[in-house]
Amino acid sequence: MAVLSVLRQRRYATLSALMLLIATICVLLGVWQLSRLSSKHDTNIALRHNAHAAPATIAGLLHPVGTGPAPSRTAVQFRQASASGSYDAEHQSLLRNQQINGDNGFLVVTPLRTDGATLLVVRGFIAGRSATVTAPPPPTGPVTVTVRVWPASTTPDKAGSLDRGQVESINAVEQAARLGGSVLNGYGNLLPGQTGTSGLVAIPPPDLSNPAGGVPELQHLAYVIQWFLFSALALAAPFAMARAEAGHPTGELDDEDEDTPAPTPAEERAAKLADRYGRARP
Repeated sequence: MAVLSVLRQRRYATLSALMLLIATICVLLGVWQLSRLSSKHDTNIALRHNAHAAPATIAGLLHPVGTGPAPSRTAVQFRQASASGSYDAEHQSLLRNQQINGDNGFLVVTPLRTDGATLLVVRGFIAGRSATVTAPPPPTGPVTVTVRVWPASTTPDKAGSLDRGQVESINAVEQAARLGGSVLNGYGNLLPGQTGTSGLVAIPPPDLSNPAGGVPELQHLAYVIQWFLFSALALAAPFAMARAEAGHPTGELDDEDEDTPAPTPAEERAAKLADRYGRARP
């Protein structure tokens, strides 16, 4: 029995170490999800504030490419800004693989030449999959518009490898190389009814239920609870198994059981007769 006791102790020690490792990993994952929840919460608050802030001038929100770091998402995204200038129809491009109201198509991106740097303006959406889709031209002459600002993409727009002025992203750095002169490090979606939206589907307002996108805050909270619960279960597992072992769930015998001698054949026959005829067992 001493050997059996040692084996049990080693098994419990190994199990405890394993469960402690699992519990530690679960705690770390819970802390990570807690950090993500906090970050998502702060970003959502900032973006909702931006969406309801008073309009500003575009020069007050965006600076030209190459004159400083790119603006942070929480600083400019969803802000409304006014800009004045003239549309540059010659350098208009189509942002492909976009979807609005369930329709697939293109966003029409037209540079707005201002007295300062050029602003890339998304005038609206046009449905279609064909490479022959043609967006209506922008109005001519000076215009003053109000846009909702977005940070520019850092993904290559692949304009050189696509047909008919199509692009994969609104990359202000690459647009600046093609347009010449200063280009603001961001872009603006025209608000509905602004000059330049005629013939196009207006860009809908942002969904502020979870403006940061991705997993909603409540789901992050559920993940936090889940990982901490898994950690608690892992820590409790060795104690639960030790308690179960004490009840002999595996059929093992303790010292007292092994010391009890097995009945002899004569004792077994006597016990059977006693059970059959109701006599007291010997």
